[in-house]
Amino acid sequence: MDNVITYIKFRGDLSLKQFPLNEIDAMIFTLISGFDFEGLFEGKTTISELNKKYVERNIHDTLDDELEQKEDILSMCANSARFKDVIVSDYLKEISDEEEKTFYGMCFYISKKEAVVTFRGTDGSLLSWKENFVGIHTFPNAGHYTALKYLNTILKRRFLKVYVTGHSKGGNLALYSSIFADERLKKKIKQVYVYDAPGFIDDLKENLGFLQIKDRIKAFIPVNSIIGRLMIPPCEPIIVNAFGPGLYQHDVFNWEVSFNSLERMVGTTEFSDDVSKQINDWIDSIPMDERKRVVDEFFGVFSKNGINHINDMLHVDFKKVISLIKCLTSLSSENRELLGLIIKQIRNAKNS
Repeated sequence: MDNVITYIKFRGDLSLKQFPLNEIDAMIFTLISGFDFEGLFEGKTTISELNKKYVERNIHDTLDDELEQKEDILSMCANSARFKDVIVSDYLKEISDEEEKTFYGMCFYISKKEAVVTFRGTDGSLLSWKENFVGIHTFPNAGHYTALKYLNTILKRRFLKVYVTGHSKGGNLALYSSIFADERLKKKIKQVYVYDAPGFIDDLKENLGFLQIKDRIKAFIPVNSIIGRLMIPPCEPIIVNAFGPGLYQHDVFNWEVSFNSLERMVGTTEFSDDVSKQINDWIDSIPMDERKRVVDEFFGVFSKNGINHINDMLHVDFKKVISLIKCLTSLSSENRELLGLIIKQIRNAKNS
């Protein structure tokens, strides 16, 4: 099955002038934004130069399961006619325990008059995962405000048209910032591409800001999607083919690509339908005024027991996970049992 790596191998020789930006290119920019480039450059650089600086620094996130593939993507892009001269600018990283925020934004100039704004998804840290759960009780949250300010700043630049994109939490930020962008600037957004991004606790389908831009949004989910079906997604998703069990399909490296698009499918799987419904039902069962306390207790218990990264959650003995869940006194016994079943299904699918 062909994926983004295949795409760069066989389309990387075509410049963005010869073969205009498409949904696969936008997805590739989200992958490049998945690195921590802090301190590597100031102002502007090219993807080619950025790769050289990244290699020279020789500091790698060993907890990132996708690191080797992402480094391959960065290297291939840096040596391709299509991506090597793309200008990278406006790198912003803001981490705040107090605000419960892990924000990364980047801008890629694909021409003098067009740029791609990307927002990074969850980085694997417990803080970043807690930020995802903050979304079940607070809307908008600190990440939303930062993304909106970031996008409006880029949109204010004269004669510039903008694509907005992100994967997972980054896609949620791309959606929010595009929907609530300054009305005078929103017309400068050419397209919004989001990949397996969760929705919002508020239904935005009738929101004026959403209605103004909905025809320019493409929201993709894989056939086994869980994340992209959580809460209330404002858009009807485009379902695409992917390989691997369960949550492995959240990884866009496992998505099938064709000549210039992702491979469409008719519907989602039974696994996607069942697990996403279970999680949404679990969220809905917790009263809104209790959700913050539940989230704080949930992550507090795991942090106190040395679980500081999503990999710890996936690889720790399941009996220990269940014992920690039993400590969540803010949840009813029924909800503790349901949470254990959900985590078990996700772990089984991830590890099968």
